[in-house]
Amino acid sequence: MSSLPTRLASAPRLRPVWAALALSSLVALTACGGGGGGGSEVTPPPPPPANAPELMVSLSLPEAQVPSGYTQTMATLKLRNVGKGVAATTDVSIVADALLEGLKVVNCQSDNTGTACPATGSRMTVSNLQPGATLTFDITGTVKLGTSGTVNLEASASTGTGTQLSSSKMGVGFKAYSADVAVQATGPSSAVPAGGSFEYVVTVSNKGPDAAKDVLIANQLVSSPSENAATLGAMSCSASGGAVCPSDLKPVGMTVANLPKDGSLVFRLPYSFAPGQRAGLVFEASVRARGDSDSSNDRALLLTP
Repeated sequence: MSSLPTRLASAPRLRPVWAALALSSLVALTACGGGGGGGSEVTPPPPPPANAPELMVSLSLPEAQVPSGYTQTMATLKLRNVGKGVAATTDVSIVADALLEGLKVVNCQSDNTGTACPATGSRMTVSNLQPGATLTFDITGTVKLGTSGTVNLEASASTGTGTQLSSSKMGVGFKAYSADVAVQATGPSSAVPAGGSFEYVVTVSNKGPDAAKDVLIANQLVSSPSENAATLGAMSCSASGGAVCPSDLKPVGMTVANLPKDGSLVFRLPYSFAPGQRAGLVFEASVRARGDSDSSNDRALLLTP
């Protein structure tokens, strides 16, 4: 025999009453937070203290492109405290691609008497970085010889005061270039007769992979000066492959600002002896450029009886 609540719930006239009671119970349970789980408000984090330090790191490049295989200043790092509180201890870290060899941090300068330069290195600890103070460092290194492409450098700094943390980071990339500048020379194949004329032809080229910059060229007779030495006439130059001849042609001290990959310059140097005069000849042609990956072809020496 069934219980009384079961019989009442099954009675047709009482079904609407039970439904209303169930609905009101559900509404009351929802208003109370469903019987569990929450309803509490989220407390916002406290605002940072007004006297907290705030770091700012910046990197600047003296050159957008640098030659490989040459030691130079790669970037200048500035560490600033732009906040209103002292950064008691600031950790500084500098990292670079493996292509940048011999990374060093040098030449620290402080613009605030209350902030001293730290012991320099790729990892540094700065004490008492005063509000408004700036430390400036030079970062030097050597890009691995033969490198052609972007080299990345990054600096970061962090400090903490109580529960307040401040950090800053910046990365830069510079283009490293590499070239293969070469020189070839031809001259008289036999002894020049007394009073005779002759010519040296010098070819300067670049095999790349990048353009060579500020190529220094020297072409000269290196025989001991004497009263019977040969006299140089008017030099000439022809260019190909996008190269441009120097505006001022001279045997020693010519500089070519840009010698593109596969570009070449051909110099002709006419010499002559005074009547009745002759001498043994030693001629040297040479080139020099930063970023030159192969120095074995930078010099040509000719000996003529």
